[in-house]
Amino acid sequence: MSILQEYEQIKKLIGNEKYDAIEIYLNIINSTENVDKMFEEFNKLSFESDGWVEKQKELKNKHNVILLSDVIYNEEEWKKFNNWYNVEFTHNNVKILNVWKSDFGDMRCNALLYKNSKLIANIIVKSDLKEKNIFIVENKMKSLIYKNFEKYCNLPKLSKCSKLMEEIYDTVCNSDSSMCYITDEDWYNDYADRFNSKDIEKLKEEVKKYKLDNIITFNEDEYKILGYGDLAVSFNDDRNISKNKNQERGR
Repeated sequence: MSILQEYEQIKKLIGNEKYDAIEIYLNIINSTENVDKMFEEFNKLSFESDGWVEKQKELKNKHNVILLSDVIYNEEEWKKFNNWYNVEFTHNNVKILNVWKSDFGDMRCNALLYKNSKLIANIIVKSDLKEKNIFIVENKMKSLIYKNFEKYCNLPKLSKCSKLMEEIYDTVCNSDSSMCYITDEDWYNDYADRFNSKDIEKLKEEVKKYKLDNIITFNEDEYKILGYGDLAVSFNDDRNISKNKNQERGR
């Protein structure tokens, strides 16, 4: 397969609009003067000389120029472009609030998602990243979210759920163990004055609706209700967002 054919396949894979945006991106980040100087020296190279590819790399580094091939084939350069594309082209934006290592060994972050400068989602995302540098972790988390931006935006909204689901979600997010344990005794002491059997049935319907069967269980071992850590990554906690919107409507 020729390089041209390979680029055509890549264009089909990522879409014409995004592929064409790479040229705009390169025109922004590269100095025209540096590009001209680099190609002027390129043209003096002999394709048949030893180490031609390495000399190309040296010239790119010397003049601080990024090419189309760098964006397509270099993971770090692709992430930089992808972040630019989301913010400047699709007008999506991600704000990382904090990052931590969970009790399950994965890395998690709390992030706010914006579209056209409007806050639309408050999510928790998990990743198997092994990095220790917090700056690198934040950037990789941000790239992960941009890559799956629409998926995260389309997570079920917590404001549409029952109060019992909200409470279990909050307990999972805030507990040291990232779990929610409710025994019969706990239910009687802490929940029975606010919830009843109808609320449990409603919760069961939500578990089925949102495919949370392995995340919220009932009557498992000694627990009446058991909420697992992945509940935190299953919703868009839009409750404050919804409140703000309602307040704006009421003005």
